[in-house]
Amino acid sequence: MAPPLPGRPDTSCQSLEALAEQLSARDFGRLEDDALPSLLLAVHGRDFTRDFREEFGTEDDWAQALGRTARAVRGAFDFLRQDAGIPHLSLLPRPEVLPLLSRFFHLHPQPGPDSRARLSYWLWRRALFDTERSPPDAEARASLAVLTTDADASVRALLHRVGPPPPRGWERYSQPGMAGLASVADRVEANALLALRPRHLLTGALLEPGPLLEIQGAVAFLPVFPPPLSGLPPAPGSGSALQLTLANQFFHPVLAPGRSLLGLVRAGAVPPAVFPSHALSPDALAALRQGDGADFLARRRDALVAHIRAFIQARTGADAEEEVPPPEE
Repeated sequence: MAPPLPGRPDTSCQSLEALAEQLSARDFGRLEDDALPSLLLAVHGRDFTRDFREEFGTEDDWAQALGRTARAVRGAFDFLRQDAGIPHLSLLPRPEVLPLLSRFFHLHPQPGPDSRARLSYWLWRRALFDTERSPPDAEARASLAVLTTDADASVRALLHRVGPPPPRGWERYSQPGMAGLASVADRVEANALLALRPRHLLTGALLEPGPLLEIQGAVAFLPVFPPPLSGLPPAPGSGSALQLTLANQFFHPVLAPGRSLLGLVRAGAVPPAVFPSHALSPDALAALRQGDGADFLARRRDALVAHIRAFIQARTGADAEEEVPPPEE
């Protein structure tokens, strides 16, 4: 009979709860409880789409399995933050790639820079352009099967499965929605916004996305203009259609009572170096200070569209000089 899922906390990582605690201490977010068994199975090359108890038996060494999983997932987290430009687990566009990344970093704890770069291209291409031609479980098993002890061949095989970026594939993100955490598009656009390395409006200090998202979650994407209340007409000149989009959001800590993003920017109390980190052009600032909210939002939207396009091009390797050849049969 297969063992029950351990649940008692243990500082030496003898349980899934202890594993979750270890990983959550990295300011990268906390994994859902039901994700941990899948990660453990994937790290050990098992079918992580099946029930845990069908794949992990009494003959398996639980302590060693947890230790290997912890090391592999830490490697995946470091890759996401350092190479893929994803500063927090809640912003991972497609969380279902995490078992595959964990398996890869179990097999290759220190892959070379080319493999890391191409693995990042795969992650972003899969997030943005993969149409799931196969059922999700079948695709997961097929992707797991191509991960071998050859890091470069593994990454080339993953890239071959998703294919190159489609021409002008970025266009589906040319009308940004509201940054947040709910959908793939939300998370892609939020990552693009954070790639600008936002600064604090009062101090000019770089904001650390991980800790701020740990505290505020999606609330860290603050509106400049308060969204119109349901059933009430929008304020004149507010650009109401854009108030529910990324154009009306800054990534920023909640301000003290009596302060607002709008008030700070309008008053000119913000260090000039802060403006580019929030996609604020001189023309957009001028419109805001002249009271033209609609023009401000339109100009900021245009700046963000251009930035998101460049972000997607770079992250998917669309501008790479040469395409990765398919894996050898």
